[in-house]
Amino acid sequence: QRGSAICRPPSTACSRRSLPAMSEEYRLRSRNAMLVKDDVGKGKPTVYDLPPEGHAFGRCDPPDQEGAREVTMHWAAHVPRRKPGPECQDFRKLNRLAAQSGVTNASQLADWRTTNDVKLVAKGPAGSTPKVIPSDVIPSFAYGKKSRPSTPIASVMGNHYGLEQEELLNFQYKKLADSPSGKRVVKMTAASARQIEHARSARQLVDNPPPPKEHFKMAKFKNVPGKMTAEQLRRSPMRSASLPNL
Repeated sequence: QRGSAICRPPSTACSRRSLPAMSEEYRLRSRNAMLVKDDVGKGKPTVYDLPPEGHAFGRCDPPDQEGAREVTMHWAAHVPRRKPGPECQDFRKLNRLAAQSGVTNASQLADWRTTNDVKLVAKGPAGSTPKVIPSDVIPSFAYGKKSRPSTPIASVMGNHYGLEQEELLNFQYKKLADSPSGKRVVKMTAASARQIEHARSARQLVDNPPPPKEHFKMAKFKNVPGKMTAEQLRRSPMRSASLPNL
């Protein structure tokens, strides 16, 4: 819209009079927002004399001298107010004494205070004597549970631990090579030791089997002989022995 307003030639009364009424050229040069014709996909050209393209509308605020960097990087620590000391006046006691002396307004109180001065008396500790805590004796004393030490990043990045393990391995290999037997003793884990122990126990049971365990039988039936012969026991019974022969 700005471009169309700038490129459009200025409309004058004489130029509009020379154009046919309500023609396309007349509508393009018109200052009437209802008569201006728009293009497809574009807005209507403006009927106002707008500023140039680089003009910024609105009020220009002055830049802030203190930005986010100054606020975050330069933190102003809180300075507590100085507590009243013996050189300050005790206004509560002054007002109480002034009321007892008959002072009724502010001007009389100002005159009365010029001749009366009551200093503030420091208060003693209320209640029992405060207990001494470790930080009172040792300022650097820290409370709480001690956390783990910080990670030695310099040793990690410098591969100091890798060099130490390499030296330890070289020492072990040299010690093994200098040994008279030249054999390496393999240290077994607890699981491997238990597995070997179980294998030995199983092998001992195979070589020396325990005596067969006697089947359970009540004491009063131990000496009672069976009524079936060996041949009958070998055969699989097809029917119950107590069934009568019908």
